Amino acid sequence: MRHCVPLAILACLPWSIAAAPVPLTASITSQDDKKAEFEKKLAEAEGNVQKLWKVYDWCDAHGLEKDGRTVLRKILKVDDSDKKAHELLGEIEFEGKWFPNQKKVDEYKQKKLEDEAKKSGKVVYNGEIVDPADVEKLKKGLRKLEDGRWVDAEEHKRLTEGWVRQDAEWVSPADAPNIDKGLWKCGDKWLPIAEADAFHASIESCWRIPNEHFFLYTTCKREVAISAQQECDRALAQFARVVGKAPTAVVPVLVLKNADEYNNFASSNGVELRGFSSIHGATMAEIWNIPLQAGMTSGGMCFLDPTNDKAIFGPMYVRHAAAQSLMEALDPSPKTLAALVAQKPGLTPEDWWKEKQFPTWFRYGVCVYVERYIVDQFVRAGGNPNWLKEWSIQNITNKGGLDALDAIFSAELSLNDVPKSQKLLNQLGLVMAFVVDGKCAPVVKEHGALKDAMRSDKDIKAPLKALEAAIRKNEDALRKFAGI
Repeated sequence: MRHCVPLAILACLPWSIAAAPVPLTASITSQDDKKAEFEKKLAEAEGNVQKLWKVYDWCDAHGLEKDGRTVLRKILKVDDSDKKAHELLGEIEFEGKWFPNQKKVDEYKQKKLEDEAKKSGKVVYNGEIVDPADVEKLKKGLRKLEDGRWVDAEEHKRLTEGWVRQDAEWVSPADAPNIDKGLWKCGDKWLPIAEADAFHASIESCWRIPNEHFFLYTTCKREVAISAQQECDRALAQFARVVGKAPTAVVPVLVLKNADEYNNFASSNGVELRGFSSIHGATMAEIWNIPLQAGMTSGGMCFLDPTNDKAIFGPMYVRHAAAQSLMEALDPSPKTLAALVAQKPGLTPEDWWKEKQFPTWFRYGVCVYVERYIVDQFVRAGGNPNWLKEWSIQNITNKGGLDALDAIFSAELSLNDVPKSQKLLNQLGLVMAFVVDGKCAPVVKEHGALKDAMRSDKDIKAPLKALEAAIRKNEDALRKFAGI
């Protein structure tokens, strides 16, 4: 049975419920009317910015966002400098140009930088134009100062905050005036140089003086320490000539103030594995903890005593120690070092040296060459710049002349015969002098191949064997070079 609602009840219901719904066709007609009105207004305003803005305002009032953007583009066709129209379209202004979004701005910046960099032979890195050679340093997080030095982020931050360096010590802005007064920070005190020298005269509180290539630890007086650092730098230049490259990292060197301190430190602290400090005034401190704990490699050690009757040897020993440090940085023994730190039993000094790529003859040949076979560029006018080489060769002559090459290449230093070992070291330096300065074509060729392999980080075993063979085949040329 069908039930009907009485008309009296319907009359009492709210109008919104009782009224009939608006037909869909009426809504469509309304939208079409707006579209038609928009098209009419747009046509009437064509080419006139003021009228077009009125059309835009009409669109905005009627919720016609898409049509409003059309009007904005029409405005810009008439007047591209209309900032408001650009901004309402969401565009971004950069260098007088408008871009649809930030991505396009970034692309424009990148392209402009790349074009500018290309013109000057440079490259773009992290939004900046830099030298191609600087990219690797920048990837490591280093920053370049105005004076050309590269520093890490922490050092750069300190420098910009006004901190200054005094050797390896950071000095706050408040304490910096003490440096201008000629004072040195020693613990928690500021001392004049004489007192500072006394403070740093022990190994525990020695001077610690870094530069671009070396970190010098020394108990010598400050004046002597600076001369030692200069000898290290001399060693570096000669080292690169012989080996073909030098380490990029800073290497440590220990320079003690006299022979007694040198011998005591070597014997009481266990820093050397073979005891060769008894043979020479410079040696390799294989397990010297201080630089290892600071993240550096092991380093060479020596003594420099200007008061000694044989003070001539001091600068030579420093160059030798510096060369040992440089060689260690290029040819370390990480596995044996780790085993030593872990105190694994059964380790011997031979384990350390077996891990090396360079044979002993080459390593000591380089170190002794840098020590005593270089040209002395500091001799006074009229002096003999080759006096070091001639004096060293005379020492070999005085001790019986050049030994057999088999004995020299064996490089078997022994504490049981110190004079013989000292002569052997000298002869290894002479052999290297022949390689570098002898102008023997076959030897020069193989030496060049070795240096090329070093620069290219290629295996050096074959070039080393070829170089040794070339020296052996040209022994007569070696003896003629030496005048022996």
